[in-house]
Amino acid sequence: MDSDTHATTKRLGKSLGKPTRTYLRAIPVQMLLAGLCLTYVAPQALGQQPTRSAQRSPAKVPTAPVIATSNASSNDVQQLLAAGQAAQDQGRFEEAIRTYNRVIALSSNQPRTAAIANFRIGNAYMAQGKFGNAEVAFARAVALNPGDAESYNNLGEALGELKQYPRALEAFTKAINLDQKLLKAKYNQAVSYDRMGNFRYSEFVFRSLIKSSPRYSLAFDGLAVTLSKAGRAKEAITFHEQAIALDPREPSYYYNYAISYLMMGNTAKAIEQRDKLKTLDPAIADRLASVIVKHQM
Repeated sequence: MDSDTHATTKRLGKSLGKPTRTYLRAIPVQMLLAGLCLTYVAPQALGQQPTRSAQRSPAKVPTAPVIATSNASSNDVQQLLAAGQAAQDQGRFEEAIRTYNRVIALSSNQPRTAAIANFRIGNAYMAQGKFGNAEVAFARAVALNPGDAESYNNLGEALGELKQYPRALEAFTKAINLDQKLLKAKYNQAVSYDRMGNFRYSEFVFRSLIKSSPRYSLAFDGLAVTLSKAGRAKEAITFHEQAIALDPREPSYYYNYAISYLMMGNTAKAIEQRDKLKTLDPAIADRLASVIVKHQM
C-alpha cells in the first residue's frame, strides 16, 4: 500500500482519545489508544461488486459517448480522454487536468462528455489531496450528468474529507438511490456517520450492508472498526475475523484486527497479526510493530 493508506504514529499519552476514520479511498483511519495514535487502515479503492476481484479492481472510469462535438471530431475528444487517463495513471496529475480541460472546452454541446472530464479532474485532485478543488469538479460533473451515481459518490468523498459530513451524506444517499449496487457509496455513508460520532447509525448501515451483501469483506472490517471506536472492541473481533476469512490477502484487515486487540490490552494477539503481516506486506508489518512497541512503553 502507498503512504496515503496509513497515518503516521504520533505520541504516547495516558488518556483514551476518540478515534477518527475516513473513506474508501485508501486514506488513513485513525484510533487513539492511551493517547497513542493507532491507525485503522482501509484497502485501495474498490469496485462495486461484493467479491474479492471487484474489491481489488480500480474505480470505474466513465466512458465518453462517441458523439462528435461542434468544435472537434469524436476521435479528437476520445484521444484527449485517453491521453488524460494515461497521464493520470502515471501520476502526472497536472498534465491530466490540463488535458481534461481541453476536452471540456471542446465539448460545450456535449454535457455528458464534459461531465466525464470533470469527473476525472475531480479524481486527479483527490489523488493530490486537493479536496476543495475536487468538490468543485465533482459538483460540475453531477450538474452536467445528474444520473451518474459514481459522480455523487465521489462528491461525497470530497465533502467528507472537507468535514462537511451532512452534505457528504446527502451526496452518498443520492448515489445509492441512483445505483443500489454501488456498495462503496453505502460504505462511505456508514463511515460518514462514524466520523460524525454517530456510531449507532454507522453500525446500522454497516449491518444492513452485510445483510444485503454478505460477501463484501470491507463491510465486516468497517463494522469492526466502528464497534472498537464505540468501546466495543471485544464485539469487533468476530467481524475482523469474518473480513479476513472473506479476503485473507488484504493486509489492512490484519492491521485493523491487531488494533482492536490493542484496544482490549491483548498485545500477544496483536503480535500474532504482525507476524502474519510479515509475509503479506512487510512494510505494514513494520508499521504495526512500531505501534505495538509504543503501546508497550
